[in-house]
Amino acid sequence: MSRRASLLTILAVVLVALNLRGAIAAVPPVLEDLQAAVGLTTAQAALMTSLPVLLFALAAPLAARLGRRLGPGRAVLVGLALIGAGTLVRVVGGPLVLLLGTAVVGLGITVGNVLVPVVIKRDLPGHASRVTGFFTATLAVGAALTSALTVPVAQLLGWRAALALWVVLVPVAAVGWWRHVVRRERGPVGGPAPGAEHARYASRAPGPSHTPPPSARDDRFVWRLPIAWALAVVLGCQSALYYSLTTWLPTILVDRAGVTHAVGGTAMALYQITAIPTALTIANVARLRPRQGWIGVLIGVAWTVMVAGLLLAPGAWPLWAVVGGLAQGAGFTYALTLIVLRGRDEHVVRALNAMGQFVGYTIGAAGPFAVGWLAQTTGGWTAPGLLLVGLAVALGASSLVAGRDVVVEPAPSRAT
Repeated sequence: MSRRASLLTILAVVLVALNLRGAIAAVPPVLEDLQAAVGLTTAQAALMTSLPVLLFALAAPLAARLGRRLGPGRAVLVGLALIGAGTLVRVVGGPLVLLLGTAVVGLGITVGNVLVPVVIKRDLPGHASRVTGFFTATLAVGAALTSALTVPVAQLLGWRAALALWVVLVPVAAVGWWRHVVRRERGPVGGPAPGAEHARYASRAPGPSHTPPPSARDDRFVWRLPIAWALAVVLGCQSALYYSLTTWLPTILVDRAGVTHAVGGTAMALYQITAIPTALTIANVARLRPRQGWIGVLIGVAWTVMVAGLLLAPGAWPLWAVVGGLAQGAGFTYALTLIVLRGRDEHVVRALNAMGQFVGYTIGAAGPFAVGWLAQTTGGWTAPGLLLVGLAVALGASSLVAGRDVVVEPAPSRAT
């Protein structure tokens, strides 16, 4: 691929990434207005923010299957169409329509979560780690911009317009993706694979790589690999830490530091914005050495420092918000980069990513609920803090396995 074509592909990845968090990040700033206008119960309001994360997990295998049927490029277009449709539908009705539209948005985002890294591995193999960093950094940029701009738009035009506004990014991304990714695809990746056997994984030493024909590929083989489970646990612990702190950071600061809700919102903005530098750089750091487990250990330490700081010295919350932001920006990029590095080709990356997101986002969706339940049950934040520290330790430990210098090979076929 020429340099110009590579740059245009990266641009298409960035445009799609801008659509993969904005529709979610737009909701919390106007949630109170939305509850009052539509009559959402407290449980329904909580579901508005947790439903997409649950779908990231539950729909990941379906997204991988869609990628096999249509090809990852065309499948991402379907995902963008779902994001656009859900963004518009959810603002035209009552609570059920709102939740239905949010679910459609979650499905569309899941397709992008699973399959954009596959396209990166396939079309930009020599720069996969770096472009994965661009991808995850753009997720953070999209979330930060949407969070910052939704309230001013809502004050001028109302919450419905504020939520629907972000649909304008969808056609822009779809055109770029079609021109610079889909038009180069020659056909579907393949249908379901009968009779796939176990996979092997080998060192990075050069050697022949067996790649079965499309009809012989079966994504399920990765579920039998310890390294695939380690990758899933890394993503799961990272997701649980991120979504737990995203949900509860303002409340923790109000309770522990005695700040106002406005200051809690400022801490949240700082926490989101400071993710960008590490999201952009950690992928390049991961390429410096063949083993990347030490990076996961450092990320786990950073999460631990943030949580301990919030509990022991909450008055220094700006420092802990920055440390947490750096940790979450590095952590998500690190998890996706490991998946890209461990897969021999785009088919293996698709399988690892689907499994990792199913397991990982299941853990991630449970995190905020577990933290909230512990806080309510114990009447404080010590027990939830210990849970978060445990997740940080598990992140570091699983990284030592997931960061080994091995590559997962495609599953061989019984067919000759």
